[in-house]
Amino acid sequence: MPRVTRLLAATAWLAVTAGATRLAAQQPADRARLDSLSASFNAISDSTTLLAMERTRIAYAKLHRDDPLVHLALGMLAYRLGEVTVGTSHFDDATGEFDWASDLRPEWPYPWYWMGRTQLAIGESRFIPLQNLREVLGTDNLSLAASAFARAVALDPSFGRALVDLATTALRQRIAPRLDVALRALRLAAATPAGRERAVLLARGRIELDHGSKDSALVAFRDYLAAGGDSGVGGVELARAFALLGQPDSAVAAYFGAARSRLTPAGRASFRRDLVWIATPEELKAYDGLPADSLAPWLRRFWGERDVEDARRPGARLVEQFRRYAYARAHYALISPHRYYGIADVFRDTTQREFDDRGVIYMRHGAPDARVTYSDQAVEPNETWLYRRPPPEGDLVFHFVATGHVQDYRLVESLLDAYGFSTAVILQTRNDIPTSVVSGLLDSRAQIAPIYQRLESEGPAGRGPLLAQEREDGRRDIRIGTTTDDYPLRFARDLDPLVSSFVLADSARHPVLHVVFALPGARLTAYPAPGGAGYPFEFRVIVYDSAYRRVAGLDTMRVFRSPEPVPDGSYLTQQLSVPVPPGRYHYHFVVSELQAGAGAVVRAQPVDVPRTDSGFTASDLVLGRQDSHLVLPVPGGDIPLNPLGRFPRDGTAQLYYELYGLPRGAAVSTRVSVKPLDRSFFQRLFGGARGASLQYTTVTDTAGRVGVRQRIVLGGLSPGRYRLTVTFRDRAGGRPVEREEEFVIGHAKAP
Repeated sequence: MPRVTRLLAATAWLAVTAGATRLAAQQPADRARLDSLSASFNAISDSTTLLAMERTRIAYAKLHRDDPLVHLALGMLAYRLGEVTVGTSHFDDATGEFDWASDLRPEWPYPWYWMGRTQLAIGESRFIPLQNLREVLGTDNLSLAASAFARAVALDPSFGRALVDLATTALRQRIAPRLDVALRALRLAAATPAGRERAVLLARGRIELDHGSKDSALVAFRDYLAAGGDSGVGGVELARAFALLGQPDSAVAAYFGAARSRLTPAGRASFRRDLVWIATPEELKAYDGLPADSLAPWLRRFWGERDVEDARRPGARLVEQFRRYAYARAHYALISPHRYYGIADVFRDTTQREFDDRGVIYMRHGAPDARVTYSDQAVEPNETWLYRRPPPEGDLVFHFVATGHVQDYRLVESLLDAYGFSTAVILQTRNDIPTSVVSGLLDSRAQIAPIYQRLESEGPAGRGPLLAQEREDGRRDIRIGTTTDDYPLRFARDLDPLVSSFVLADSARHPVLHVVFALPGARLTAYPAPGGAGYPFEFRVIVYDSAYRRVAGLDTMRVFRSPEPVPDGSYLTQQLSVPVPPGRYHYHFVVSELQAGAGAVVRAQPVDVPRTDSGFTASDLVLGRQDSHLVLPVPGGDIPLNPLGRFPRDGTAQLYYELYGLPRGAAVSTRVSVKPLDRSFFQRLFGGARGASLQYTTVTDTAGRVGVRQRIVLGGLSPGRYRLTVTFRDRAGGRPVEREEEFVIGHAKAP
């Protein structure tokens, strides 16, 4: 039987014999001799010496043609020559010797094991495009290697080394029958001594997880750690299994627990493998230079900064990365690890051989908001992904085309590159090609971006500038998409909240951030509740510094009840309180309506938190309305709030602020001014809506902290946006303190 046919038949043979355990006839002493011989060959890097040894052994083999150990030794020597000379002819010689040994001793696993290793080596050195085609047909060297390893394991289920190599090749190839073969072999070996080896347990866990058997993978990884396996390697795999099982808290705990252990180089590399998909070159360099005791804090900062930036809960980005990796392996894995790049390839990722460019984008940005494909004989296989982003970022659009690369989708700058780069250049530069030639492709992307609708409606003469702009946009999106990453919160429906905030001190003179919000009734979903309607929500406030480090936060669930549903035109209003340290920060406000798929994120709101326990300073200004029905209880009486930030014309604002750090009886000069922010041309010309000002002196009646209340009459001010500025100066000396707040005067009624 020809060698290739015999190798391809190995998988079918294993399926027939898997029900019975076959004991290898090869003696342990023979294995030890062969392993020792292989080690001695590996110690030699001089091809001249190896060739001389080969000539001697060939002469000996001619006299001992029926000795399988002789052929195995000669095959291992040829294998080492192939490694040293990087030539396939020596690997072909090795395959012939292992094939001969398997004929002489078909019950021995070693010939099949070494045949598998040789097929792997041949696959690495073949001409790349031809190898890609072979892998699609399932007749490539990787498939042959998997079949050979499977045969070795079937002959001896306790052969741990073959089990690990079989699992490794199956994971690289990701063809379902090969995974099934590897999984069956690993499960069959579970009752043998090899099944309890650390390397085999780790391989089994990875195969089980890739196969979708998450619970079994979890057991295998736990057994691996219990057997003394590498705590870093096993901890990361355990975290991955927990994440895919839908247990995020356990995943995060396992991951950072492993990061705190004494990491080996292999453990350190395990953590790095999840970083490389999104980390910047500077971040990777920093990670590589860290001492062992600094890895856990660094990893917490790395993932924590991304959680904060995307307004996520702690650990969410890490768990999402595990999910993305599993999805990308299932959908965007390269059939071949070999990739070559041509002149038309605008993005070249030489750092990994695992995913095509769709996988690269998916690992960085997750699932797109829309995917579109177009099939036609004139175009290559293609996909377009849309990621919706709010202003000023703008949407990201990525085009992928499999041009001459079997199932290897590459990023391209323009949609027209689906016709091939040279054709796309002709279509973009010539004005005599009718739009109808590309109308089908353009129409398929009409809902992706307005520019494709315009391109379809334009004549040939007007198409050139638009295509140039579309290509420039594509170049920009590729640059952003391949150098940044995110995990934005998305909701099926936007609640469109109004959010404002201010900082006051608590009773111990520690600063507290108060976030005031208003949710429009027209966007809410009422649920039946005792006494009327209920509105269940989750609220989060994330306060962070300039490095995206979380400094304070709140995560709470609240249910609001009302005698009747909040009508259109009215708002549900409330405030949240978060203790914060002094400093300059930003905060995210996140609201999600439970069971309704609705929510919103108000991002990056600035907040300046003063020290309220020492030195002269002032709180933020609180501008309230007496009829707003929302108050903040403080000593001395409730403070009216104004969630909408809007006042009726000729109305009255209730101003409240606090002064800190002054002795009793101190005199503070106070100046209040109101100025318009959006005066019209006629107002500037004729002096309308000029604003107003007020000056007075406040004498503190207590030491350390005093609350001040003022009524500000807004009579005479036209509808529009205004800024209230209050300047304080301690008459005993010291720098002035200034606080500002914006508001709107209009006809709309507040709730």
